Amino acid sequence: ALQSGATIGGAYILGGLIPLMPYILLTSALTALKWSVGITVIALFVFGFIKGQFTGSKPLKSAFQTCLIGSLAAAVAFFIARLIGG
Repeated sequence: ALQSGATIGGAYILGGLIPLMPYILLTSALTALKWSVGITVIALFVFGFIKGQFTGSKPLKSAFQTCLIGSLAAAVAFFIARLIGG
């Protein structure tokens, strides 16, 4: 259980750093947002492709599905945060 928890926690931290890294490295929030979106879409595509290879499904199909679903989820979360935060 400890190893599983550490693996999941580590993956969560590393995965969370992907969209946050532009905000850490850049001074302009708008520029960071654009980079964050681009990097996240690429990461979703790559992760989906790899997932497809491991699960036996078509890697490109898996990549596009993961990219689409992840992008939609991120967009919804972004707009909800904008509504709440003003």
